[in-house]
Amino acid sequence: MRIKDILKEKQPGTYSKLHSNKEEKLTEKDLKELMSHSSYKRCSGAIRQVR
Repeated sequence: MRIKDILKEKQPGTYSKLHSNKEEKLTEKDLKELMSHSSYKRCSGAIRQVR
């Protein structure tokens, strides 16, 4: 049995709450605002923290 099946049987409210939560997609502008306080640079296509 999977954890999913056990949760459905014993705690259906909790399962539906966890299942309905979706991650928010961050835009490039949001990322720049979040990282403006620290030192970041682009290295081979990835954004990395320098300090």
